[in-house]
Amino acid sequence: MRGLLQACQASENPTFDIEDLKARGFDYGDPKFEFHMKILDDQRLIEQDDGDRGFGLIKSIDGVASWSVLPLRLTASGHQFIEALSNAEVWSMIKSGFKDASIETLRKTALKLLDGFISKKINSILE
Repeated sequence: MRGLLQACQASENPTFDIEDLKARGFDYGDPKFEFHMKILDDQRLIEQDDGDRGFGLIKSIDGVASWSVLPLRLTASGHQFIEALSNAEVWSMIKSGFKDASIETLRKTALKLLDGFISKKINSILE
């Protein structure tokens, strides 16, 4: 999930699409990719460039997947979450203490940890 968010953030343009993610090693034919993109969409960490929900996956009644290449973007919440996960101290704590947590728990925890580390850093500068 962290790697996928980093790949979304790494786009040189304001938007990215599933082909950009594929070029970064995330194959949209992989069921894990679909699973993680659904979670990112559910949590409103990504959205279509026009603000609509969804990321280009349509499934037929028999479960056959069809993909559309849509311009997507990280939401403000998505940027905040990946900023927190990109902090080495936060990532270390998340990996060691929250392996089985839900994405919502991870997001809230990562943001609180980052706030704590930032507050600690600010206090040390001001002292």
